[in-house]
Amino acid sequence: MRSFAEHYRYRLGDMIADYLVDQDRQVELMIYPAERVDQVTVPTNQKTTVSLVQAKLAGAAVDKNFTNGLTMFNSATTQSLRLVGQQADTTADGRQTITTTLRDDQGSTYQHYLAWQPGQQRLKVWTAFINGRPTTQHLVWLASFCLSGVSPFYGDQMPAGTLDLIRLRSKWAMEGRIEERPIEDYDLETSWKPSGLALEQFGQNGTMPVRRFFPYVGLRDRAADVTWLAELAGQASWQLNVSRLDDRLAIFGGLPDADNGQWFTDIAPGKDYTSPYAYLTVGTGDLLTVSRRLQTPIKTTELPIIYNEWGTSWGNPSADLVHESVALLQDHHVDCYVIDAGWYDSPDGNWDGGHGDWLVDVDRFPAGMAPVVQDIHAHGMQAGIWYEYETVGRNSTKSADTEALVKRDGIPVTTMKRRFLDLTQPAVQTYLRERMVQHLVASGFDYLKVDYNDSTGIGAAGIGGATSPAEGLQRLTDAALAMLQEVRQAVPGITIENCASGGHRLTPTWIDATDVSSFSDAHETHSIPIIATNELNVIPAAKNLIWCVVHPEDSPDELYFHLIATFLGRVCFSGDIRQLQPSQWQIIDQCLAFYQHYAALIAQGAPFREGPAVLSYHDPVGYQISGFKQDKQMLVLVFGYNLPARRFVNLDIPTGWRLTDAVGSTAIQRTDQGRVSIAPHIFAARAFVFAPTA
Repeated sequence: MRSFAEHYRYRLGDMIADYLVDQDRQVELMIYPAERVDQVTVPTNQKTTVSLVQAKLAGAAVDKNFTNGLTMFNSATTQSLRLVGQQADTTADGRQTITTTLRDDQGSTYQHYLAWQPGQQRLKVWTAFINGRPTTQHLVWLASFCLSGVSPFYGDQMPAGTLDLIRLRSKWAMEGRIEERPIEDYDLETSWKPSGLALEQFGQNGTMPVRRFFPYVGLRDRAADVTWLAELAGQASWQLNVSRLDDRLAIFGGLPDADNGQWFTDIAPGKDYTSPYAYLTVGTGDLLTVSRRLQTPIKTTELPIIYNEWGTSWGNPSADLVHESVALLQDHHVDCYVIDAGWYDSPDGNWDGGHGDWLVDVDRFPAGMAPVVQDIHAHGMQAGIWYEYETVGRNSTKSADTEALVKRDGIPVTTMKRRFLDLTQPAVQTYLRERMVQHLVASGFDYLKVDYNDSTGIGAAGIGGATSPAEGLQRLTDAALAMLQEVRQAVPGITIENCASGGHRLTPTWIDATDVSSFSDAHETHSIPIIATNELNVIPAAKNLIWCVVHPEDSPDELYFHLIATFLGRVCFSGDIRQLQPSQWQIIDQCLAFYQHYAALIAQGAPFREGPAVLSYHDPVGYQISGFKQDKQMLVLVFGYNLPARRFVNLDIPTGWRLTDAVGSTAIQRTDQGRVSIAPHIFAARAFVFAPTA
């Protein structure tokens, strides 16, 4: 059995990082709330140490627990790791980094980094491999993190039903469905003896990191009210795992391994490889509360309103449309006008499949873009434009330039409508500087919407000199991110939007590299508030653009529903505004003014959600209470989803607080201080603001 007589604890904000060292100098990592330190127990009946570094070199034996082909967890490489030393560094501003150095039985070094900074409630973790041998090493797996000891509050026998596994599922236009089920549903139980690894593994291969799942996983101890969460940077391919061999569970992940995602790399003598980042946290409270700890804090209190003409032209913008629209919008609280896809010349006249040459369509924009930008500016708005610069449409001229494309086995990676530029090539970078960056500068744009509408799949070796397909995708997306930095340097102060067929890149890498993100391609659905609330687990409201597409035939209830749905993040207004009636504009103005008045509360408030889960996103039925709360103000958003009968719902309003403002459908009525009535057979929304009684 393992004996953890030696361990090192570090207080990092309100969390403890606890490094357990066994009798063979192997090291585990646990984290837990500092307020629960007296309840934590060290395992005394554990057969196998779960190393905080998980790796495998080619030729190393796979663990014996029936895992060959499933996972490289606890390989012979990992089992050979021994602690060399640990160093904790603190900078003048209080940032702390703990570096744990281990060495394998072949003489190579592994460094595990854990970093924390004041003002944040997450831990940033990554791992480096340094080849200490005189020959090149073939590394076939290197996890970013491995967190063990979940849950540490029960000695050596955790009761059944204690832990839930949490994931965020996803599909196009239905992002973020919360899956929370007992770990027993995934066979994450111990067998009669610790032989046979229990494993739940998930991930995705390709350049759309949010497919089927977000790179996010959690374990919730329901009895102790403690939740552990891990989120990967999520640049391209990734893999997450929850495992159990002894009593306590482990969470680990990062890049996929060679078996499951075709990641591997060769490291020359004396050279190193560093994994992507992972983010960890642990806390008490509901899921939204703990998830918020994973996010980069947002300082802004202003939320400019964006109008995007996609829901107006659906891929057919023109200078005339822009002029008509901005003349209407200048009096209606809009701060930025974005020209979406279709502004460029396309051989087949189709926005989708004809992009990539990036030459202005002179039939739609006869004088080019500069006069159009000037027109937008003259009406008091910033000007934005759409690019999908990482791909080329199958019908574009650039699509035939096979030397510029990502190739697998010498053949361009191709989907029905797209091919993919190899952005690691200097010639491709020069092409994009000429066709995109210089165009942004010359035309005077203030806003760039970056879209991405397909995936490379498994990837391709050779991209940027990469040995393996998945490593090629890391280098490809490194180059894509570097291009965004070039845009920022060329256009100081530009706002960059992250979109990938909606929310397919809602991961820390892409969220943090951009200013705002498109929440979904759910442009007009009634599931918008459900999706937007789900996504508060991965992105701050202040960075999440939510569609509101209006139509001349919209009833007041329908207008209120879609406008108030945007109060869960940033307003992305759209639709054919040219045919709206004055009464409809009155509702729009009322809601946008309300939104701007409470922008600081939305941007900085703590999000919450109450009410039962809604089963169907296609045909939602039920209700939802969402919103944001600060010490002296609370925004409560009530949504009714086609209820079969009138429903009375209690609101969780603090004692002594009173209603100070409201906007929305009369189908939702406040019956008393903490109770509302929601009418049946209608999609309706209403916003309430409460504050303490003076």
